[in-house]
Amino acid sequence: MNGVTADEVIIDEAAQWMALLQSGHASPEEHQAFGQWSNADPRRAEIFRAMGAGLGVLENDKLRRMPRESLLHTLNAPSGRRRFVRNALSLVGLVSTAGLVARLTDVWPQPGLLTTSTGERLSLTLADGSALMLDARSKVLERFDQERRLLQLLDGKLLVDVARDSHRPFIVETSQGQMRALGTRFLVEQNDGQTGISMLHSQVQIRTRNGAVQVIRAGERAVFDADRILELRPSTGAESAWTEGLLEVRDQSLGVLIESLRNYRRGIIRVSPAAENLRLSGIFPLDDTDRALQLLAGSLPVKVDYHSPYWVSIDVR
Repeated sequence: MNGVTADEVIIDEAAQWMALLQSGHASPEEHQAFGQWSNADPRRAEIFRAMGAGLGVLENDKLRRMPRESLLHTLNAPSGRRRFVRNALSLVGLVSTAGLVARLTDVWPQPGLLTTSTGERLSLTLADGSALMLDARSKVLERFDQERRLLQLLDGKLLVDVARDSHRPFIVETSQGQMRALGTRFLVEQNDGQTGISMLHSQVQIRTRNGAVQVIRAGERAVFDADRILELRPSTGAESAWTEGLLEVRDQSLGVLIESLRNYRRGIIRVSPAAENLRLSGIFPLDDTDRALQLLAGSLPVKVDYHSPYWVSIDVR
């Protein structure tokens, strides 16, 4: 692993520790686990201290006034964590960036903001009668008015079962574009630079940020960026497993599986470069991550080492 890659891994882990320790709910065991993580490599302690300095010198009045809960949610969400930390660290010269990576206005709390924390799924009925479910570490902004019903998915995943309203269209918006429901039930996930949508019933019209249009129907899945539809194929059915507390993977990498487990487990899960590209299939419980880790150890030639309940590393055997 080269130095840049190693630093990026430490930055991501340090951000998760920062969110955990600043939450006000860290246990003595979690504090001890952080000490073990920090003391195991001087570079970890250096980066963690620099992150704190970077956050302190940000010249953004809104950011300095950001409530702790919004800050912690940003640090816990993978895409938000990377944007936030790189903005902070670029100011103290720890990492080289081409400037500020992204504006932080999308994490400023607003009326209608719905969020979930680590290990939490949320089901609720919206004002129009539509049913909404959020996956762990997700964030959505509800903006309903007399002309339209709009959900802005800022991070994570949602499932929506749209109530009929002939006068107001129902739209889900991400950084890459909009999905207009045509009386339907579907799932959406916001990833780095891409949006995924899986249709469960009826159909949706996708319009990317730069104007590409595609209608997808029940049983189909699409992935798109701001410019175009990147993928259109039959859905596997695995996309909705999280709504039942399960993670279903079909010939996916271990790295992808662990990224989903991180949304349900406090602390650090570290996967070595040698292990992260191993591929597997199976069904894993999201609400019992210890059991999930045991199952994957039985499915792959890997070892799972518990440095503490809150610091786990995975490597090839």
